[in-house]
Amino acid sequence: MGKLENRSSRMIYHKLITRIESVCGDPRYAFMFENANVGGDTMAEILATLFRLPPNGKPMTIMQLAGFPSEVVDAVVSVTCRMAFDLGLWSDGTNPVLLVCEEAHRYMAADHNIGFAPTRRAISRIAKEGRKYGVFLGLVTQRPAELDPTILSQCSTLFAMRMTNERDQSLLRSAVADTAANLLAFLPSLGTGEALAFGEGVALPTRLKFKQLPDNLLPKSETVNLGEVSPASGKAPHSLASVVERWRGRIGEQPSPQKSAAETASPTLAPVEPGQPALDPNRFRLLKRPLDQQVLNAGWDKTIEPTRR
Repeated sequence: MGKLENRSSRMIYHKLITRIESVCGDPRYAFMFENANVGGDTMAEILATLFRLPPNGKPMTIMQLAGFPSEVVDAVVSVTCRMAFDLGLWSDGTNPVLLVCEEAHRYMAADHNIGFAPTRRAISRIAKEGRKYGVFLGLVTQRPAELDPTILSQCSTLFAMRMTNERDQSLLRSAVADTAANLLAFLPSLGTGEALAFGEGVALPTRLKFKQLPDNLLPKSETVNLGEVSPASGKAPHSLASVVERWRGRIGEQPSPQKSAAETASPTLAPVEPGQPALDPNRFRLLKRPLDQQVLNAGWDKTIEPTRR
């Protein structure tokens, strides 16, 4: 953004700064910018927490990504899959990892124009090469016909629950042996908690019945029961105002009447842990300064020669 260029040629940089500022002010991205202090090499600690090494009685990690922007979810899934593959590769398979991907058709759609290409490549690499490094993949989807056929062909064991779509049934029929194809006729009539298992994980094609979990162990992401919010149940639905506040990511951060309008409009930084340097609220304002001012503020002992035309 030198001073000798035409003003119209600098608009792309102004647009970039505007995009950065809008992302910094979006409450959905607050987890990336608040307390974003990184001190030292924390890779081993992050891997131990993410992949439960050692397990210490908790061998499973659940990443709840609901509510995050789609571009953040795609990036997190891509990085997590690449880290899992590299961990198995450089540990020679001594730390086996099973990566289960819920709503798999969102990341590996049959149409390559849909989805995030780095995520597709990372998951595809695990499906094709992960077994020899102790990295295994589990795909969960309600529409198997929308999955990438290349990745679906790498699945050695299939668990099929109730399915009425003919396109999905024909895809499963082509993936199982002819001797087990007759069992697929029972797919539309399966009950809740029942499944048909095919492949290397079972000796013979089998019809399974899963045990019912007690209410206190059911996951919070279970399908909402309309009877739970009925007047007879005593649970009133959330007000529209509270829903909007949760949608915007401001729940639990209600402005106090004593705060001024300027304080309410500007985002507040979360408290910093003792011993950590405080974040500069204007840390992105540096991009707005001219280049020579940036150099002086950075303390570089260099002479800037004017650009000659």
